[in-house]
Amino acid sequence: MWSPNARDVGGLPTRYGVPTRAGALLRCEFPTAAEDELREAGLVLDLRSDWELKQRHPLDGAPEYQRIPWIDPAAEARRVPEDEPRLLDVYRNSLTRNAAHIGRIFTAIADAPADRPVVVHCKAGKDRTGLTVALLLELVGVPRDQIAADYAISENKLGLQDGPEFTRTRPETILGSLEHIDALGGIHAYLTSLGLSPARIHRLAARLLPVDVRAIVFDFDGLLMDTETTLVESWQAEWAHHGLELDLDDFWPGHGGDITEERYAVLAAAVGDGFDRSQSHARRLAHRERLHAELDFRPGILDWITTARELGLQVAIASSSPRTWVAGHLERVDAVHLFDHVVTGDEVSAHKPDPAIYDLALQRLGVPGVAAIAVEDTPHGVAAAQAAGMYAVAVPNPFVSQAAVGGADLVLGSADEILLSELLLSAGSKGSTLVTE
Repeated sequence: MWSPNARDVGGLPTRYGVPTRAGALLRCEFPTAAEDELREAGLVLDLRSDWELKQRHPLDGAPEYQRIPWIDPAAEARRVPEDEPRLLDVYRNSLTRNAAHIGRIFTAIADAPADRPVVVHCKAGKDRTGLTVALLLELVGVPRDQIAADYAISENKLGLQDGPEFTRTRPETILGSLEHIDALGGIHAYLTSLGLSPARIHRLAARLLPVDVRAIVFDFDGLLMDTETTLVESWQAEWAHHGLELDLDDFWPGHGGDITEERYAVLAAAVGDGFDRSQSHARRLAHRERLHAELDFRPGILDWITTARELGLQVAIASSSPRTWVAGHLERVDAVHLFDHVVTGDEVSAHKPDPAIYDLALQRLGVPGVAAIAVEDTPHGVAAAQAAGMYAVAVPNPFVSQAAVGGADLVLGSADEILLSELLLSAGSKGSTLVTE
């Protein structure tokens, strides 16, 4: 590249098991000429302040050039230098003091063309640029010792090893700054406080990591809505009506098929003479409908769906239940419009763990299995999704243990344990480790 402190931040390890992408984010000091890397960029972001504009930028006037000063002049006027004896103190306070401008900086990076590099620079490319890059690397889980090493390179490249302390780029300075981000709630909370939406935060991460997911497909019963609990409670109430107790040991069939009649047969045998199947059915359904009156999406699921739509992903349902059942619940909570496709069991000849329902969903979505995530709550659902070539996430319902769905690519206790962005990055990179804040 064109200057001593210029470098690509690709190739660094991340918590997702893949390195940061080469050619996606470049950092440097003020460029003196419009080198090839600048001409190819989708965004050249200049963080210098007005007082530093002593020479014309080589891309001044070009559509890809933006200048967003890191330093907010109004906030800077209230700064008390005596309260910041160390460079670390300057950095920490700057992250809060200049929040309005920093928010604009990260918004610009998030909105830059995804298929072209972003170049970030200031004057020396070590302080404001260093903080910007460090926060991006923190977002994708680059180990902090690696972030500190990248930051520390600048003083060597600029020949500042023996210079004044405020010109150095010591590892402890950037590490202390990231600890300050921890105190503010973590990187996601910090970026959110700057005004960035979940979709923009995801685009920041996706700049540095591969994300090939184009669709997310949800099971319905027990996953989107906890209809499994209402099912159990309705049967328990019906058994109790006859003075009996339901044994759940053999209640679940291990597949997505309908075994209602088999359950009535077991009840009839337990009740004996006088059992009226039609009255029992009507009573049980009425009880279950009362339970459904307040039933909504399981925790975190609606956030996943709305974020997926904001990110431009297709969203579908692949349920073994009949269409009237699924559509009825979606209409009740005014959620039909959230799904591009609803594929149901009455459209296929085989039920989960057979992949037929997912194969049909993928066909309608127009994406291969490797480009889609399935979210399931049972072992047979996970098996069906994986047989269709999909990345399978298990969020087991209350009657399924996490061990039972241990074959899934990712097992969660609840969808609100992680952001959808984390899920997409993990699935896109097939990473094995997720860290939640």
